[in-house]
Amino acid sequence: MLCFVVKIRPYQLNDLEDTVQVWYQTWHQTFPYIQHPQSYVEWEARFHDELAVRANVWVAEVENRIVGFIVVMQEEQCLEQLFVDMAYQNQGIGSALLEKVKVICSQGFKLHTLQQNMQARAFYERHGCKISKLSTNTINGQPNVEYYWLP
Repeated sequence: MLCFVVKIRPYQLNDLEDTVQVWYQTWHQTFPYIQHPQSYVEWEARFHDELAVRANVWVAEVENRIVGFIVVMQEEQCLEQLFVDMAYQNQGIGSALLEKVKVICSQGFKLHTLQQNMQARAFYERHGCKISKLSTNTINGQPNVEYYWLP
């Protein structure tokens, strides 16, 4: 395991490009066999126009480089996104980000992930999340699993 300091801080507007880069690249590295219907420009617009405006967004930095982030819809008590750069996975960054979600949503929260994302599912289950239902992702048409976490 590498030794480095991780700083978790609120998202700022000048973080857009680096944050979307982590999101887009990590998603496509995780699911190389899924043809996502949206382009990079659409991902960037969605993040800027929708997620960053409506949500509580935090980034994880290592040596001033964004390596992960969370998007929390606080009103809905929903973890909308949690992504960590592939090069920094399995080193505690995702766990630190999820702990931040537990602070923001101290009464509990829900989240969705693709059913086939076994690594994410194992991660959430290790952190006490329970399956509540199965559904379909409305953007990419893939089977989803919904989890919930309660304190």
